[in-house]
Amino acid sequence: MKLYKLGGVLLLSLVLVGCSNGNSSKQSSNNASKSDMQNSSSTASSSSQQPVSASSTSSANHAQSDSQSYDFSSLTKDLSSKLSDTLLPQNSGLSDTSKNVHIRYNGNSANSNIYYSLGDSALALNDPSLKSETPYAVLSKRSYSSSSEAQSHLDYTAASEIKGLPKVDLGHSIVGHTQSGAGQQYISWNEGNWSISVHGSPVNNTTPKKLAVSSVSMFENYALPAPNTQGVVKFNVGSQSQVITWQNGSVVYRLRANDPATAIKMAASMK
Repeated sequence: MKLYKLGGVLLLSLVLVGCSNGNSSKQSSNNASKSDMQNSSSTASSSSQQPVSASSTSSANHAQSDSQSYDFSSLTKDLSSKLSDTLLPQNSGLSDTSKNVHIRYNGNSANSNIYYSLGDSALALNDPSLKSETPYAVLSKRSYSSSSEAQSHLDYTAASEIKGLPKVDLGHSIVGHTQSGAGQQYISWNEGNWSISVHGSPVNNTTPKKLAVSSVSMFENYALPAPNTQGVVKFNVGSQSQVITWQNGSVVYRLRANDPATAIKMAASMK
């Protein structure tokens, strides 16, 4: 009887020990699993917070630089931010757009010179290499102390001064007046506050009538700025000196271009 009870006690002790070992093993397994998950989460978090490599940053900056636009519109916008209260051409004046327009300037908002040239590559405003390029157009702005002083810098010809000269029909109901002498010839006329003259030399086969007629036609399609008081157009056949000058209060703008059509398109787009 005592032997039986002793055997039962031993059996119960073995069962309890086994249960205790099983729970301990299960707890150890759970702790290991939790530790693995924490380590995995920590590794993933560390990976997501790794700084971008230098090579990646360089590639991004290079891509941004390559996407920088230096077209005529962008350059004009950049120039406008540097020369406040300055009227600028919104049209390059060119029909052939196979070349890139380059722009450089000097001066300030009161007095400035702006040079327009052409090149194979798109370049930033005032790129150092532009100084060696020959401009196809130059726009200057000069500020004076008064409107009357500004007006004195325009070579304006009133309609009354040419009224008695021989007439020539230029189309679009515009009548010009011719003046000749010493192998030179001028055709002059007035439109609004503008006095316009075209110079040529018959002895050099550069008579002015053809250019005068084509200029009148262009003025029908491209309206020049309305000068506060006066504006002057002086075109020269066979020359690269085509000049449009006008007064805007106490400021005088002068646009000089290689081609009359270019000068008209650029001046008409000023704003």
